[in-house]
Amino acid sequence: MKQHTLNITAQQEPTVLEKILQATRYRGFVVKGMTMFQNIENNSIDIQLSVSSVSAIEKLTVQLNKLYDIDTIAIATSEPVQCQA
Repeated sequence: MKQHTLNITAQQEPTVLEKILQATRYRGFVVKGMTMFQNIENNSIDIQLSVSSVSAIEKLTVQLNKLYDIDTIAIATSEPVQCQA
């Protein structure tokens, strides 16, 4: 299993967070953390989303890029998660 952190810039729309979380869940990723800040200058929001999955992160980023509310997506980090017994 790998953990990834995505930096997302999206339009400030009422349903944008719901769409991001729904796409994440549908693709088999588990949300480990999320922060969001409003960017008043360009009427957008900056989101840092931490997810984990055995699937490749590209499976999620391709789907998120299809959302019309999403401006940019960047993979900030990707690291393996150690299993704990």
